[in-house]
Amino acid sequence: MIFSKILTVAYYTFKEILKSKILLNVVFAGIGLMVVTYVATEFTYGTPARVALDFGLGMLSLSSLAISLFMGVSLLSKEIESRTVYMVISRPVPRFAFIIGKIVGLVGIQVLNILILSAFTLGAVYLLGGEIHSLTLWSILFTFIESFMLLLLVVLISLFANNILAVILAVVVLLLGHSIRDTQEIQFVKNSPLLNHVLDAYHFILPAFYKLNLKDFVIYNKTLSLDYLLPNLCYGVLYSSFLMLMIVVIFNKKNLD
Repeated sequence: MIFSKILTVAYYTFKEILKSKILLNVVFAGIGLMVVTYVATEFTYGTPARVALDFGLGMLSLSSLAISLFMGVSLLSKEIESRTVYMVISRPVPRFAFIIGKIVGLVGIQVLNILILSAFTLGAVYLLGGEIHSLTLWSILFTFIESFMLLLLVVLISLFANNILAVILAVVVLLLGHSIRDTQEIQFVKNSPLLNHVLDAYHFILPAFYKLNLKDFVIYNKTLSLDYLLPNLCYGVLYSSFLMLMIVVIFNKKNLD
């Protein structure tokens, strides 16, 4: 019964977002990707497939993160402002079923976005004579997990802050999450034990997004050990589960008046 309510909320959320024609923009982005890739390969000798893969994975990541940020931040605020949430939870639909359904609906849009742009990217690589390695598929999976983590993060922040502040804070955490490892390699940081302890503590509190970035490995290495992939996959899944639990608990106690 609860599962059916979650699916119902997810379906209507998915349908409502589709009306915004966001996926039409994704298709145009995919076509633009093909055009840009073609132009770039005209000036690249010997590695046109690598150029296509580089552009494609970059576009895939940017579009997925953008959807998470700008669609996720208004996922709840729009429902509260329009008073729709009151009608839904009075049917009755449990609060946790409502919030999970909203997130699942938006995740469906993310999946479609990734499938469309991945098809364009892999198609371009194939047509240009490149090989599609298994690590490329891992990279696409990790891109989805990264965008899902960012979606949950921005939804969580939006429970406390307004939309603009939620986006700013989420972007800051995203940038920190990608730069934390490189920051720890700076000599000044290495020479400061206190700063090192602070940065180490960061990994236990905020998401280490760099763990999910495989683009450089895909472009230059083409192979990566499962000893690296599986622990980071587990990290992404567990951290996402933690964020989802936090969202459900806080939303259940949140005053919607």
